[in-house]
Amino acid sequence: MQDELANKLRVAWVADIFDEVSGIITDTEEMYELAQARGYFWQPVTTYKKPIHPFHIFDPILPVPTGSFYKGTSMYVPDFLRVVQFFRKNKFNVLVSNTPGVMGMLAMAAAKYQSLPWVDIYHTDIDYYMNDLSGRLVKPFVKNPALFFLKQYQKQADLIFVRTREFYELMVKKGHDERKLRYYPAGVNARHWNPENADRASLKDHGIDPEMTVVIFVGRITKVKDIEFLLRYFTEEKPEKAVCAVIGGGPEKELYEKKYAGDRVKFLGVQRGAALQKLYASADLYVLPSASETLGKTVLEAMASGTGVVVSDKGGPKDYVTHGENGMIFKAHDYDSFKQAMHSLFSDRAHMKMLGTKGRESIGNHTDEKLFESFTRHIAELV
Repeated sequence: MQDELANKLRVAWVADIFDEVSGIITDTEEMYELAQARGYFWQPVTTYKKPIHPFHIFDPILPVPTGSFYKGTSMYVPDFLRVVQFFRKNKFNVLVSNTPGVMGMLAMAAAKYQSLPWVDIYHTDIDYYMNDLSGRLVKPFVKNPALFFLKQYQKQADLIFVRTREFYELMVKKGHDERKLRYYPAGVNARHWNPENADRASLKDHGIDPEMTVVIFVGRITKVKDIEFLLRYFTEEKPEKAVCAVIGGGPEKELYEKKYAGDRVKFLGVQRGAALQKLYASADLYVLPSASETLGKTVLEAMASGTGVVVSDKGGPKDYVTHGENGMIFKAHDYDSFKQAMHSLFSDRAHMKMLGTKGRESIGNHTDEKLFESFTRHIAELV
């Protein structure tokens, strides 16, 4: 079946890139590698200021600052005609928009212009961004028009892949045609993220005592991730023989580093490849306090690595977690609830370890191979 689909599909996977610390890039890389291994013609496409594997890059002609949504970054606008010519030259028969930004809109327009199927992937909680990250004076003038535009944009799609059950149900309530909706959860490469990568001795390379209980955060260091819950916990509660390692970069990194860095909180910067694999598998706990994650791929990476997780009750990560069994769930935006979840684990570190073991066992339904096979079957219906 997959061989037949490989011969049938020619996919342009279109995305907006804001910076190099991005789940969009990781998701794109993994889908591209799976497609290549199976013989698909599958080309990621974006516009950015420098090359990023595996994307075909179009030089930007205009930067568009993203303001408070992704502070310190810009979206980029390419030459529309050059992109359309590229789509024609490569004879794509499906265009996939992985983001609802400039490139996503361009793919939608190009698909209509060339009479091609267009697929949208919805994994940005626009409503949350408008409520929590817009200025008080700006929000009334921006929120409703933005949500109206998003709905009209999505209505043009032949299929809409939704990353969480919560957002699937929300889109049905908002009047989307359920025949066009497909549930599309995150998938993880369980071969790459694996408990066998654990190397506690390597923690010394990052200034961390291997005898300590190590709690990590991996991702973009920004307000939207609610990372301050974790930093505040380690600073105020001072859990015994424990250290927090913050992995990643972003617009608030310098601010938080100045405020919280010390013996209990380490900022390790961006880590990739084998170094990141070791950190995931060597940690005792992974914490993602964010209430806006519609994908939460880092949570699956931690679980696949045999590391217990703590997530909020809003967004995608809770779809993978059964409270108390393979992770802990706290009430979003509620520091007391977060603190209670953390206290329970630090008072029972055997339970913390058990969460990691059970997390790895529960990954089977969320592998990248199953995700890819499901995705390609659905889009093949359009060709």
